[in-house]
Amino acid sequence: MTISNQRDVRVTLISRIWAYATAMLLISILLNGGGHARKVFFLPATIVFGATTSTIVVLRKLRYDRHDILLPSETLEELKQRIENLETIAASDVKHWDHALKQLAQTTIQTHRTLR
Repeated sequence: MTISNQRDVRVTLISRIWAYATAMLLISILLNGGGHARKVFFLPATIVFGATTSTIVVLRKLRYDRHDILLPSETLEELKQRIENLETIAASDVKHWDHALKQLAQTTIQTHRTLR
């Protein structure tokens, strides 16, 4: 299932929650036979409470995680920007990189000599 935007996720999840809850309500009413006892009321009330709680959780979770879920085009643009930044950093000062590599090589050689 490809998710195109935030609204589709909410609609899809909440639709599924309530579709299953409706099916469970229908089954519970058919199995109870329409009696008027307290036990008959408990199961449907529990199903509705569970579906309502699940809906609230979905709405809150998606609202707080909205910044984490990026559209594919946004993700692609973010990656392009990061690559451009890395290219800028890498091409900025070649002398600095050469000096850092020389220091690293000298440190590595000294470390190997002291370990022997």
